[in-house]
Amino acid sequence: MKKSLILIFIILFSLILPINVGSSSVPRDDFFFEGEDVKAIIVVGEKATSSDIIAASKLAFLIANRHTKRIENTIYEEYEVTLQNLNASDIIRIDPANATVNSIKVADGLKSLWWDDGYKYSSSLYPYGNGNKVFDYGETHEEIFIRLSDTETPDDYCLDFNVSDIVYRITNIHTPFQRKVFARCFGPLYDIPYNSYRIRLFEKDYPIIYNGVYHSKDQSIRYFIYGIPIYSPDTIFKVGDTKIFGWYTVTLLDIHSPTTETTSKDDKYKVKSNGSFSGEYKVYLRVSDFTGRSNEFLMVMDANSSRCCSCVPLCDPKGGYGSFTTVPTKQYENDPYFIFERGTRIIDGLEETIWAVPVFYIDGIKVFEGAGNALLAEFDVYSLKDYGAIEESSCCMPFVTYPNDYNLTISNLWEDVIAFGVDLNGDGNLSLEEQQIPVFEAVGEECNASIKIPFYSPVYINPGKDGIFGTCDDYLDLNPLNPRFKKCSYDTIDIVLCDKIDLTCCDPQTVYGPRNYFKIDILDSNYFKKDGDGVELTVSQKKSKLYLFYDSTVKVEPTSLIKIDKDVTGTDKAKKNLILIGNENNNLVIKDLCDSEISKVVWSRSFGQWEYLRDIFYENSVLIVGGKNSESTNKALEDIMKLLFV
Repeated sequence: MKKSLILIFIILFSLILPINVGSSSVPRDDFFFEGEDVKAIIVVGEKATSSDIIAASKLAFLIANRHTKRIENTIYEEYEVTLQNLNASDIIRIDPANATVNSIKVADGLKSLWWDDGYKYSSSLYPYGNGNKVFDYGETHEEIFIRLSDTETPDDYCLDFNVSDIVYRITNIHTPFQRKVFARCFGPLYDIPYNSYRIRLFEKDYPIIYNGVYHSKDQSIRYFIYGIPIYSPDTIFKVGDTKIFGWYTVTLLDIHSPTTETTSKDDKYKVKSNGSFSGEYKVYLRVSDFTGRSNEFLMVMDANSSRCCSCVPLCDPKGGYGSFTTVPTKQYENDPYFIFERGTRIIDGLEETIWAVPVFYIDGIKVFEGAGNALLAEFDVYSLKDYGAIEESSCCMPFVTYPNDYNLTISNLWEDVIAFGVDLNGDGNLSLEEQQIPVFEAVGEECNASIKIPFYSPVYINPGKDGIFGTCDDYLDLNPLNPRFKKCSYDTIDIVLCDKIDLTCCDPQTVYGPRNYFKIDILDSNYFKKDGDGVELTVSQKKSKLYLFYDSTVKVEPTSLIKIDKDVTGTDKAKKNLILIGNENNNLVIKDLCDSEISKVVWSRSFGQWEYLRDIFYENSVLIVGGKNSESTNKALEDIMKLLFV
């Protein structure tokens, strides 16, 4: 009896005290604020009482008045290079280490320009920098490219800049590896970015994953696709599970048994099937993104199909045919399921797709039995986050419009081109026989090919001193004393002047690059024929150093932080942390979390408590403050506000 009384006392005591059931007692400041923005919004039910609204308003007031921004004193460091005795048609190229005139180094470069010294693939098969902290021209980097001209007719022997004479350039851009996704028995479907490769454009980083070109009858438009690939292999779901992958949410709604007469609970996902194949499992999935778009579909997973005898890939453990269809399984659809994002332009009055990239796929692997005879399904999942495109733009639709119009062009440059075949006798020429000798990058790539000239083994590419294939120091290892480099390609982005700049002969004068990213101070605009000493100019960049000065309160309207539950959007969930007020009976978002068993509290029976749940919606977190009625909810709000804001 005594033990029973103690147990009852413990239960009642736990119900009275506000508790937190999350991973820590209360959220930190980064739950409420992100930089100068308020990260959290307060969500009340449409049927909330006036008392709940007043309490929520008090919380909003405390959050709004606690929000501060960091005021910084900015100190700039200026980098510059001065060039003298320049003449018309001279070509200046400035990189992080070198300033050259007509390909001859005349001074050091601008250390303020960006270069990539050590970003590599996780596979380490393709180098994006050697990590030695020393600039190498083969590494991806920024450049300033200037051509001197005199646009006057007749010549006035004073410096001008014609169209394309001032260029901001990102060069030696390598293309990341792609991971092929295959259709069973039909070969490769698409290339999926396996990782991203950073470039920097106007101080902003872009994780490049793919490059391509759109061709029409009259023009070509090149582009880079950027984004953050998220690859989640061998992910296991049980029925009802919801998992988040980047910007996408996947829910496994149901699994059908391997029967010809398919059934499921309440027949909600029942699908007619006149197939006669054994071993079929049908899984019903929902995929949605943060914008609210959602799609439900059936995937048929039947890796043990009778077609294994005629199509060996169907027996692959990564899945079988018939996936993603609600029609009878005698139709063999491609696997896996994709979502594509597209970029369009109006060309000749019609909307054309310039680029298309898979931003999500899910590939069924298998269905198996877990504990308690529960059916589980396993998938490979891929998603792309923070994606977009850098597209070429002409001067009629300039990429940069201030202070002058600039367009963006993407070009593919070639370096160290060799002819196909092997120069066996070292005479510098390839005979017809020598052109027929195959060259392979790695042992095993030759398959069943054979050398046509007797007594010679296959000739392979030597990866060079860096030991990595795909770089420009690779050579044919037949004659290492006289190496011949393989073909190496890379891409370049040029931000190019659209309009010519006619200068006067008065000095000094100043011209800015696109977006004022660099400055050209013209100290002497006269060519040698006019004053005998040529043009003199200084190219410079300012880069800032930031020091904390003080914090200042940011004015935020408290009512802007409160939303009604029915008005909460997918964008809110993707970009904000949520503070939910109430219980499952008067707040729809709390109800959803309870129905999905993410929240473990029966709020309609609670005497007032809070629950802090991390990484719920698209890596954002949720704080639930609630109770069975307004009195208990407000008591919990008062308690947590004392902890957070006192």
